[in-house]
Amino acid sequence: MDFKKVQDLLKYFESSKLTALSLEEGDFKLHASKLKEPTPQVVTTTPEPKMLPPEVTPKQQTNTANKATEDILLKEVPSPLVGTFYAASSPNAEPFVKVGQTIAKGQTICIIEAMKIMNEIVSPYAGVVEKINFRNGDVVGFNAAIANIRPVG
Repeated sequence: MDFKKVQDLLKYFESSKLTALSLEEGDFKLHASKLKEPTPQVVTTTPEPKMLPPEVTPKQQTNTANKATEDILLKEVPSPLVGTFYAASSPNAEPFVKVGQTIAKGQTICIIEAMKIMNEIVSPYAGVVEKINFRNGDVVGFNAAIANIRPVG
């Protein structure tokens, strides 16, 4: 489905008295709700090819296990809406956050533009930014992980 059509549909939905919207067209599925507990959006994509695991030596296996344990500690910052990702307030400005930076709870992480409205997204956690999952101009889906934060304290 064309992104412009999705934007127009969501704009209409926001201004309507409807409380829920469901749409399926081919592999594209969209679920939106104005209720306090939103229905998660499910987008069907082409499955990734299955890969055989590489041979692992005992030392590599320990590092992999430690890495998996560390990744469990990461917290995702979810997108509350569908829109366009911007890392800074303007093209020439410094990004709100960078990988490796320590941030406070409530600190702005990015802007997501939806229907010509710039929405500042703030971190629900204090911690260190481990990963930023989008680049300027990328389309962000509802509930997509914008960034991964390693909580402190």
